[in-house]
Amino acid sequence: MAMKPIEHRAPKKQFLTLDELAAFVQDAMRAGATGSEIVNATVSFGGKLQKIGIDVDLTAAAKART
Repeated sequence: MAMKPIEHRAPKKQFLTLDELAAFVQDAMRAGATGSEIVNATVSFGGKLQKIGIDVDLTAAAKART
């Protein structure tokens, strides 16, 4: 099973914006994400997103395309 990590990270001392979250979703879907992947995130003490990521199963994505 080949896995591809997709990750977006905010610059140091900043947080992810809604536009950056949308870009993350687009990148993940283009990489073959099905929508059922579990999202990993790192948040600040105040609950703001600092990093978000998933692992896309490339073999499942290839099977879905055929």
